[in-house]
Amino acid sequence: MSKHTVLFELGCEELPPKSLKTLRDALRAETVKGLKDAGLNFASIEAYAAPRRLALKIVDIDAAQADTQKRFDGPAVQAAYDAEGKPTKALEGFMRGQGITVD
Repeated sequence: MSKHTVLFELGCEELPPKSLKTLRDALRAETVKGLKDAGLNFASIEAYAAPRRLALKIVDIDAAQADTQKRFDGPAVQAAYDAEGKPTKALEGFMRGQGITVD
């Protein structure tokens, strides 16, 4: 998987000088948490702060998330189809929730 270096810059109104370090560190911490939750690996994150800017340099971040598989169990076969073999409301509701159709 290819890697990239990303510069994220957040422009804002003038920030209080006493808060710059706290805001910079909070942005870095939340970004680290979000990237880990998303399954994106990276080498390092450098954080910067100025009165009108917060910035992050994310080094060697994955270009894309890894493929994953998820399993969703629907209703039991007895509850999914009626006596005539047609889908029941339970199956239709499950399929609608997954964004798929009987076809």
